[in-house]
Amino acid sequence: MKLQCRSAYISRDLQVQSAFRQILEAHGVVVEEQSLIHFEPVLFTEVPDAEWVFFYSSRAVRFFLGNLPYPLPVQVRLACIGPSTAQVAASLGYEVAFTGTGEPDAVAEAFVKVASGQRVLFPRARYSRQSVQNRLGSALKSIDLIVYDNQPASDFPLRRSEVLVFTSPLNAKTYLSRYKTLPGQELVAIGAPTASACRGFGKEPVLASAPNERALAQAVLSCLTDEGKHPPSTK
Repeated sequence: MKLQCRSAYISRDLQVQSAFRQILEAHGVVVEEQSLIHFEPVLFTEVPDAEWVFFYSSRAVRFFLGNLPYPLPVQVRLACIGPSTAQVAASLGYEVAFTGTGEPDAVAEAFVKVASGQRVLFPRARYSRQSVQNRLGSALKSIDLIVYDNQPASDFPLRRSEVLVFTSPLNAKTYLSRYKTLPGQELVAIGAPTASACRGFGKEPVLASAPNERALAQAVLSCLTDEGKHPPSTK
């Protein structure tokens, strides 16, 4: 089966103003998108007492803040793993007191400096990797709250794009456990855990320089063209 030239698939449902789409389409790259995970809310009737609420993803923000049974106490501070997650919280009218870089090691190191010894609520997916929680250990009082379910999709097509971009370990495992990559097809991973998931299937992906759409787009360009190895600034 032939590859679709100058094309990229991403395992994410993109926003209208997606930087990934805008950058690649400006370079003549056809973008295909589809999350390989189904998300459903897990309703909760109580919110455990905590001084902080830490969000791993924009979905955690929406499923938690959008389903609160009552308003959060004013003294509770919000923390987000990265800027895109913080942006979603801000768009819902909440102030974010801590915003990480998106890299679990760096986020854990920075967050423990402001939340050490305090109670931190982690609204999360049922199958979350708990990347920051696991790194913090006993440095703070971690409280779990499952607010949404994330299940692998069972019906999705083989992708003929030149580059396959995986945005989480579960997305990578879901695709690669069903389909083999095509000859000449390259993989891009959003972060180290996703890259590790790809390696579990014998595939060595290109690792994005940062866990955001701009860096993912640059990684795709580096796979597609000589020009892309030195892509223009997208700042």
